[in-house]
Amino acid sequence: MEPWANDNMTRVLQAIPLTQEHFAPFGDVIETKGARHFPINDGAIVRYHDLARIELDAAGRSLISIFECSRVSELPHRITLVERHVLGSQAFIPMVPARMLIVVAPPGDPPTPEQLCAFVSSGEQGINYRSGVWHVPLLAFDKGQRFFVVDRGGPGNNCDEKTFDDGEVLVEWI
Repeated sequence: MEPWANDNMTRVLQAIPLTQEHFAPFGDVIETKGARHFPINDGAIVRYHDLARIELDAAGRSLISIFECSRVSELPHRITLVERHVLGSQAFIPMVPARMLIVVAPPGDPPTPEQLCAFVSSGEQGINYRSGVWHVPLLAFDKGQRFFVVDRGGPGNNCDEKTFDDGEVLVEWI
């Protein structure tokens, strides 16, 4: 199925299920399914090991934060803004099982609507955007949903933005 459909002036982007294979050009899917794992602490714990590659420039440091969603996203959803962080990666891991909408475009020049790809997580997956990957700011389906976030702190501008005309891009579920 084509990811795009046209409705006059609006481009309709269809979100697909989030998988490692489809998301690989943009970063890592953080999940235990299929992950390397082994017992630790005398067998009391199973460690799912090295689930994402955290990227930082030489001047940066890792930040651990919690983001709480104050707005609910619904499908279909109009995309008006994408951003990128060129000095480090950015990971989002739901603190309780909950789905999220992920819209991305490859690193490089500000994207056109045709370069956008959309995914919906299973609710038990997190994501790690590679440095420079364009993405829509966090979109959650539940108000109050919390995410454990790992990203870059430190000097320098680490957020570029690109806006789209209202109504130019609409994301819906396949």
